[in-house]
Amino acid sequence: MNLKKKLRKGAEEASGRTSSRPRHSGNPAKAAKAREEESRAAANRVSRVPTKVKDTSSPRWYAPTVVGMLLLGLLWVVTTYLFQGRYPIPYFVENHSTDWLINGNLYLGFAILMIGFLGLLRWK
Repeated sequence: MNLKKKLRKGAEEASGRTSSRPRHSGNPAKAAKAREEESRAAANRVSRVPTKVKDTSSPRWYAPTVVGMLLLGLLWVVTTYLFQGRYPIPYFVENHSTDWLINGNLYLGFAILMIGFLGLLRWK
């Protein structure tokens, strides 16, 4: 073994390097390719640990409540039409016979229907 190799080997041992470790060429293209392959391999690893999925659905009582609101609003409007505004609440016909509140039962029925419809939009 010549003198240069012995000195290099002694310097590597002193710095903690071992001779079995390959020396890098210093080519940036090769280094970039190696990093890219390493990141692809890391991205393809699949975790086998089960994770709990957050439940984003609506509570069990939500759908029956919304459907109940829709049916109640429909029955309210039909009852108002059948009894010419006197029922379900006779207050509007008795006290507001000359102004726009005479149709208060219709307004209430459509408000209940609208609440039910808006509830359907939020149902998951």
